[in-house]
Amino acid sequence: MVFGAILLTGASLTASVLVMQVAVLPLMFRYSKTVQRKMVFSNCINYPKNLDFDNPASCNVMGGRNFSIEFDSKVDNCPIKIGIWHLVPCEVLRKLLSTTSESTLCDRLHHELESTQNTIILYCHGNSNHRGSPHRLQMYKVFQDLNLHVITFDYRGYGDSTRIRPTERGVVEDALKVYAWLMDVVGKGKRPTVVLWGHSLGTAIASNLVANIEELCCSYQHKCLPAPDALVLEAPFNNLLEEIEKHPFSKLVSWLPYYKRSFIKPFSSSDEFSFTTDEYLARVPGLPILMLHSRGDRIVPYELAVKLHECLARSRAHGGAPVQFHVFDRGHNNLCEAPDLPMIVRDFLHVVKERHV
Repeated sequence: MVFGAILLTGASLTASVLVMQVAVLPLMFRYSKTVQRKMVFSNCINYPKNLDFDNPASCNVMGGRNFSIEFDSKVDNCPIKIGIWHLVPCEVLRKLLSTTSESTLCDRLHHELESTQNTIILYCHGNSNHRGSPHRLQMYKVFQDLNLHVITFDYRGYGDSTRIRPTERGVVEDALKVYAWLMDVVGKGKRPTVVLWGHSLGTAIASNLVANIEELCCSYQHKCLPAPDALVLEAPFNNLLEEIEKHPFSKLVSWLPYYKRSFIKPFSSSDEFSFTTDEYLARVPGLPILMLHSRGDRIVPYELAVKLHECLARSRAHGGAPVQFHVFDRGHNNLCEAPDLPMIVRDFLHVVKERHV
């Protein structure tokens, strides 16, 4: 009797999983914008929880300040607040700690950004979590050790920014507004080198911004902005359709005869997200690009980065700025641990600064 009950329970569970896999998931994915959105942005995942965004030092990130910008979104027709951290280079922090009281440190950090000639990294993070996620904190420290200023922020729907459903147009508008704020701060004198750095989904967001900056300024009624001096793509993919097709989740359902119709086609006609990085970057052959990827990346397969690199090479066949492509033996989130990463970034920025001058 007990053995029969175990068999019956096992058979019921197997049948339930099969029904979910064969019928429920395909229907949900094909017809539910909410399910599609959650897979792309994963902003429901929020780790670490209860982070004190007001105090970056609580995350063991020194030399930082927290603030926000607010604007009326043309995409969602509502007020938006974007939470931002500014982190200063290590050499600046050492100077400030020896000459500045704690009560005036925040004002001094802003002054340092206004007057800096150090390169500035505007960091666009990937999906899930927020700007205080552990692997992102590690990357900020790499930047600070290279004596770079860091501006990192959370898109709408993430972290302490306005909790509203994200779309591609929405998160690109957020990136544009942060970039515009940065240009206002540093554009009063000789402008320093400004580099957009995107990771994973953030590579597509940064690519959309840099390739379409003139149109975006017109669409969102913002004054014309200078283009960034360079773009760094960490764990990039060529386009969202192929990323979804190669994602580990797809292995569970790719055997279904209606797999592409249910799981891929909805994204080809979506008005909320396309993330066609290959198309975006073909429009800016004069932009220096550094690509960083790992052969062991299970989230964004290495082959998609190769396809993107090939697309960039074709778009620059008759001239254009250099595209560097460096490959590591790491995972999706830990390129920050690669011992040769600082040297690669330093050398790339040296080339960019020479062009900037």
